[in-house]
Amino acid sequence: MKKHISGRSPFIFLTILTTLSVLLIILNYLIGMRIPFKVDFLIGFVGGLLIFVIWHAILTKGWRRSVLMFSLSFMIAFTAEALGVNFGLIFGNYHYTDVLGIGLFGVPFLAAITWEPILYAAFCMSDFLSPSAAAGNITWGKRLSSFLWLAVVGALATTAWDMMIDPIAVSQGWWVWEKGGAYVPYVANGVPITNFMGWLAVSFVIILLYRLIMLRGAPQRHNMYLSVYGPLLLYAALFLTAFGVTLTVLRRPEVALIGLLAMGPFITIALTHVNLLQHGQATSLSNMLPKTEKNS
Repeated sequence: MKKHISGRSPFIFLTILTTLSVLLIILNYLIGMRIPFKVDFLIGFVGGLLIFVIWHAILTKGWRRSVLMFSLSFMIAFTAEALGVNFGLIFGNYHYTDVLGIGLFGVPFLAAITWEPILYAAFCMSDFLSPSAAAGNITWGKRLSSFLWLAVVGALATTAWDMMIDPIAVSQGWWVWEKGGAYVPYVANGVPITNFMGWLAVSFVIILLYRLIMLRGAPQRHNMYLSVYGPLLLYAALFLTAFGVTLTVLRRPEVALIGLLAMGPFITIALTHVNLLQHGQATSLSNMLPKTEKNS
């Protein structure tokens, strides 16, 4: 019962945050964009998501592993950004403006922190998108191949989000691609394809690292709010906000469509798993849950 309540609380918090975010976007559209899309909105939204992420991680993974996961992922993301800004490596040639605030080596701390919610969402989503691969009772060889596969799934789910975020960011002057790019070239000279290759590579490494950190200790079973509903809502919140801003601020429905087709399949497959589980048909996913919840 205690776990059930602790799982509901962060889920309710995230539901309120997502609802407020979507309502603000709708209000912004209805009154003719009189509320400017500022970095303040990004800070508030990302800050709220980080509260959920840390809360959820501590409940499901413990504070030691959570601190290790997020510290290492921040360092890797920040290092990748610094290499990109200063040497044009990984993502391509770009630089940040001063809009996103203070940073180091040309990388705003906010930019590196913003990686955390989408990485964590993709990591958790991969567990129930491919539950048999996430199972712990397999040989080391199969476990390694499963970890690599889950990291690929997570990397694709992560990069799908950036298909909308990068055009939004360059249109708002948060960062500048110095030579433009082939992706949506009519939005602030476009985004290079190397950017998305870099996102795939960096997110693959971080999510694989998450898997290796989670190797220690026996696999734990959690209730639906912790195992499924929370991570799914986190990913959906990131989608809905990016989708809404793409339509109302960027005003590029074709980019919103790309985002829908990129992130939508992950959400659809996850919802299909939930539906099968509720009807007692998703046996591999049910292994992640306590026995009392398998048929609930």
